[in-house]
Amino acid sequence: MKKLYIYLLLILLASISVYVFQQIVVTDTLLSDHLSQQLSFNRIEQLLEFRDKWSWVNYAILPIIYLLKFTFISLWILSGIILFGYKTSFKKIFQVVLVAEFVWIVPSLLTIIWFGLIDTDYTLVDVQYFQPLSLMNFFDGELVESWLVFPLKALNLFEVAYMLVLAIGIKKVINRDYNTSLGFVVPVYGLGLVTWIVFITFLSINLSA
Repeated sequence: MKKLYIYLLLILLASISVYVFQQIVVTDTLLSDHLSQQLSFNRIEQLLEFRDKWSWVNYAILPIIYLLKFTFISLWILSGIILFGYKTSFKKIFQVVLVAEFVWIVPSLLTIIWFGLIDTDYTLVDVQYFQPLSLMNFFDGELVESWLVFPLKALNLFEVAYMLVLAIGIKKVINRDYNTSLGFVVPVYGLGLVTWIVFITFLSINLSA
């Protein structure tokens, strides 16, 4: 039951984040300005109406996306635990992953604060290339090859924070000290992260070819 409450809280926070992001950051005006040089006014109006009409889909699929994400990460970590010779259950790992997910609420909040209060003169391209505390901040997004954008955004300090929080939870479920837990999380989760980055990058290269 505790896992269900945590899961529902994450869905609620994510839904609020998506709503505020659409209302404050990626507004209809911003989209209109971005599309004005490519499409006619009537076509832009149609696209915005379509966006408003089907915006509920974003909220409807969030629980499914989150469930798949948590399940995949939990299975990956459990596989590592088995390989390392530790013992625990999928349920315990799943709860650890749920709690660690709260780390990702922070960059979402920072993005909203940044464009809502600090850098208020921005374009849609600025939003697309923005990722707090990532390697992307050291590059001009418009000059970077499209296939490099995801890796540069994915390599950020929040991934480090996520692993540190995961290690705290793993420490409890495998009954080891924190250094041992961290020594397990870094290679196991790190390998999963690298695999995911390579997969998305491979798709980007092939789709843009």
